[in-house]
Amino acid sequence: MQVSYTWLPAGKPDITDGNVSIAMAKESFLTTTDGNKIYDAISSWWCKPLGHQHLLVRESILNQLDYFEHHIPANAINSTIETLSNRLTKIFTQMDKVMYASDGSSAVEIAMKLSYETRVLQNESHRSKFIALSGGYHGETIFTLGVCGIPEYKENYEALIPTNYFIDNITYVTGANDPLWNDCNFDSSYWDSFFSKYAPTGTALIIEPVVQGAAGMKIISRDFLIKIINLARCYDLHIIADEIMVGLGRLGCYCVSNEILGIEPDLVCFAKNLTAGAIPMSAVVINRKISDCFRKHQKTFPHSHTHSCNALAAAVAVKYLNYLDTSSILSDVKLAEVEIFKMLNNLKAKFSFVKTVSAIGSIGAIELDLPKKSLDQVFSIGIKELIYIRPIGSSLYIMPPLYNILSDLQIIETRLNGLLSRI
Repeated sequence: MQVSYTWLPAGKPDITDGNVSIAMAKESFLTTTDGNKIYDAISSWWCKPLGHQHLLVRESILNQLDYFEHHIPANAINSTIETLSNRLTKIFTQMDKVMYASDGSSAVEIAMKLSYETRVLQNESHRSKFIALSGGYHGETIFTLGVCGIPEYKENYEALIPTNYFIDNITYVTGANDPLWNDCNFDSSYWDSFFSKYAPTGTALIIEPVVQGAAGMKIISRDFLIKIINLARCYDLHIIADEIMVGLGRLGCYCVSNEILGIEPDLVCFAKNLTAGAIPMSAVVINRKISDCFRKHQKTFPHSHTHSCNALAAAVAVKYLNYLDTSSILSDVKLAEVEIFKMLNNLKAKFSFVKTVSAIGSIGAIELDLPKKSLDQVFSIGIKELIYIRPIGSSLYIMPPLYNILSDLQIIETRLNGLLSRI
């Protein structure tokens, strides 16, 4: 067995025989030390829209290195980060500031703290709770676990985690063509009663717009989300949109809240796709009603990260956002959604243990009716079939790189067929 000093994420202390050793990653493939080219069907945990070693990433980093790679962000600005902040605020109409961190969990924490500190400045410190969705996932730091709606992630830390409120009875759909997508038979009376009970001590509603990733790629009814958000606003709750997974291309748009839900949140969190997965960076785009509150009271927000405003990351992010403007990626994702549905339904017709199919944007999932022993073998069988894929529970999903998605679907279908045939 290979000896390693690395404790891998979501793993036991010691490396097991089921792990793969990566020698190179290029385009949509991970090449192992024994020479196998494995298709990266989940974009390396959803963060590689341009695949690996894309020329845009390499050139952005090298060009920025001619000036500096990073400098202290306290009382010091540079044109690279300012260009990125301007670009991100221009996605919206009511945003005027961006704050940066190194990872998605930190971005969510910033948004949560900004929401609450605004309440403190408005003499509403009793509004300290958050309303979140069952099945939601926003990171694994202690504060973000407080709004996690998946018990398995937080059951060992209950003594440490703040108590918040959760929305159950969510309406899920198979995709945008599901009848419930635009009409979910929303029970206005029930939900009004819910918010009247919990909103007085709540500061914000936090959501993953449309897709709940860690819950197994569950797609939420657009109608349900819009009506929940509108009710939250009636009760003066801030809206925090965690777009870390779905934003900046994954669903064929820049901002899912804006372009699919038609709602501009108070705080929007981006990460993963922001730098094409090349360098850790997250961003919180802030509505001016939040920043104006700090201006009015002439208050500093006492939150900082050493590598906030990292210039190398910002340089890549600017180029990636420009690439979304000039390439066909966003339109290709919308075309791919149709093809992913077809592909997964073909698998459903062929394999009796494939029970349900769902897809939206570049995300597709099938629910497998298999014993746990079989589900536990999916990853290792996938590696043998040269596809890197990790089920979440009984949900087998794909979230491939975006830059070549229409061409890559044939590779994915062939290798998924091989995998499912061996289960």
